[in-house]
Amino acid sequence: MFDRDIRVTILGNTGVGKTTLIERVKGKNVVKLTPDKSLDVNIEEKRIRLRSSEDSPWYSLEAYRMYRVFAIDNPGDYKLRRVWRESMRKYKTRGMLFLLDPKQSIEVQRVAMEDSFNYFLDSLDLNPAKADKKAQSTKYVFHFVVNKCDLLSNVQLETPTFLMNPEVKEQAVDFLSNFAHTIDEFKSTFPYSNIGISYFSALYSPYEDIDKLFEILKVFIYES
Repeated sequence: MFDRDIRVTILGNTGVGKTTLIERVKGKNVVKLTPDKSLDVNIEEKRIRLRSSEDSPWYSLEAYRMYRVFAIDNPGDYKLRRVWRESMRKYKTRGMLFLLDPKQSIEVQRVAMEDSFNYFLDSLDLNPAKADKKAQSTKYVFHFVVNKCDLLSNVQLETPTFLMNPEVKEQAVDFLSNFAHTIDEFKSTFPYSNIGISYFSALYSPYEDIDKLFEILKVFIYES
């Protein structure tokens, strides 16, 4: 009875690391995966205790609460993106994690991000006026993740400390700037929503960094 849900859809172009992130959330140690080109929408569920629970006083409910993470892993191939809208409608997600790969085409990924924007609006209501009204009045979570930051430096870096390298962080921030216009569209269309940004490696970052990502989602959904 103490459990709560964190229900998000994980989007991004094929090969950006969506499945890898989900496998890490499930607590698995994974090796590099082959991009999944299946037609399936995979629903992954895992009960986790977030770091904030450990810091809560023993007499609070939060100290004992588990969170059910529902991660909806959607196919990334552009021919299959029509399923994005239906999966968001069907599973009533509270927002999305959108993964980006700095080694993939910027233009291809920009189109994927624009598709995610349009399909999320469609998932609220197929009537554009009603969809815009819901977007203007309801809070959602949109978190943009620059994944595979371990690949951004020519210097051999010890993982998982690559983000402490100024060159890596600068390149990651510069890469994300290519999507600033579309992210601004999210901000203006969904004014009550939380727009977040993270930089990490779904393959190599410590679990604490991944846990922190879902902590951000939890705080906004339940405490803001």
